[in-house]
Amino acid sequence: MKICVHSNRGTRGEETPCAFYLGGRRLPVLAVIERWQDATHHYYEVMVDDGRRFVLRFEPGLRCWELAAVFAAKVRKPAPKPATLPAPRKFFNFHFRKTPATSKAS
Repeated sequence: MKICVHSNRGTRGEETPCAFYLGGRRLPVLAVIERWQDATHHYYEVMVDDGRRFVLRFEPGLRCWELAAVFAAKVRKPAPKPATLPAPRKFFNFHFRKTPATSKAS
C-alpha cells in the first residue's frame, strides 16, 4: 500500500522516516526501532505515539514509500497485587465465662 512519508536524509544520504499519513491522519514517528535492506528496498520498523509499530518500505530508485506491515500496540497487563495472607480462622469461638450462681429462693 503506497503512503505519503516525510523523511530526512541522514549523514550518509539515507532516507529516515519522520512522519507518515495513514487514513488521512498524520502519524509522527517516535522511534526507528530497526532498519534493514535487501537488494531493492530499505525497510524501517517504526513506532508511533499510540504504541503501534509499522514496517515502512522505501524503494530508492523510484523514491516510493509503501506500508509493509502493521503491529498492534503491546497490551500492558496490570501489575499483580501483592499476596496478603488472610487472618487465621478461628474454628472454636466459644467464650466460657463463669456466670455467678443464682440462688433460688424458696
